[in-house]
Amino acid sequence: MRRKMLFAALMIILIIGISGCWDYRDINSTAFPQLGAYDLHEESNTALGNLPPEEQQIDLTVVIPTVSPELESKFLISKTSGLLIASARGQKPYSLPGEYSAGVASNIVFSEALAATGLNKVSDALSRGALNPHTENYSIAEGRAETILRVPIKDYPSMGDYLRMLIRSSNKRTFMPATTLHQFEVDQNPGKNPVMPLLTIKDEKVMFGGAAIFNKDKMIGKADLNETQYLVMLRGIESVGNLPFIISKEDQMSDMGSVNVNNKRKVKVERNGDSFTFTITISLAGNLAEHSSGVLFTEDPKLHTEIEDQIASNVTEGCNKFIEKMQEEYKVDCIDISKYALAKWRKELQPKIDEGFIENVDIKVDVKVKLQNVGGES
Repeated sequence: MRRKMLFAALMIILIIGISGCWDYRDINSTAFPQLGAYDLHEESNTALGNLPPEEQQIDLTVVIPTVSPELESKFLISKTSGLLIASARGQKPYSLPGEYSAGVASNIVFSEALAATGLNKVSDALSRGALNPHTENYSIAEGRAETILRVPIKDYPSMGDYLRMLIRSSNKRTFMPATTLHQFEVDQNPGKNPVMPLLTIKDEKVMFGGAAIFNKDKMIGKADLNETQYLVMLRGIESVGNLPFIISKEDQMSDMGSVNVNNKRKVKVERNGDSFTFTITISLAGNLAEHSSGVLFTEDPKLHTEIEDQIASNVTEGCNKFIEKMQEEYKVDCIDISKYALAKWRKELQPKIDEGFIENVDIKVDVKVKLQNVGGES
């Protein structure tokens, strides 16, 4: 009987202890940021005022949705500053009542000025904290990142919701890279370098402006939207997008239109002494979206092949121009092909793969286009 009473008492204690009520927090008194913007310090009403003037502070601006239906605004914007990110977070209690939990943020936007100084020092607080999801997306803002957060938003609850929809899996809708915290860290291994979406503001709307190019954790350049599609194809990021074409015969335009395609990549590397040759085969498969000539494909069987050849020519030319820019201006492997040489000659190449390697290799591009159908006529 005594054993049964002791067992019952123990069970009661355990049930009370594991109920979770002791650490209960009202959701209305907790701030959950959806979106964070990181900038070099400009000005901020921060409680932290005892840092030496030569120490560059970081501005942290966040979008926090409001949970009470009684409030007129659906979100609030909070800005604080600190020596680094965790330090800036530490200033939130001075201006935000209740708890601050960064574990649900889905997007981080860095300013290009901050990215140029290196992101590892500021992203340490993101990768070190167990609450921070390594799936949160990274992007770069032209100008200050907080400006992106402050653009008026009408068709979405907040800019956090809008960017989550815009950036996440962007490569599934267009030729645009999508980079997470985890991928950013992986892409700093020998022979690899990160790329991430570049955000811009046009006509009071936030949109993609191209891609940011990195040398490890430092941003060194940017590609416009046209260059970005070739970067994505060369890098082997499988995407879906639209490509326009114009066909000319005897200096006269005979047809124009566009195709919807998806891309795949294969890479072959050969070596002759200290000379390396990479052959990148890009396969584009898809459907004709439109063409203007009105010529039926049953009337001109060659038109199908002419469109494929024109798309292949356009992409080959664009890829070659991007490769030239990569080797002469960026001077880093932003198309992720050095890993194929490392796979064969790692012991010899790893110490020098990030210094003067990609600039001196020969890169050839072979583009293959296959239109699976051309509409109701096919």
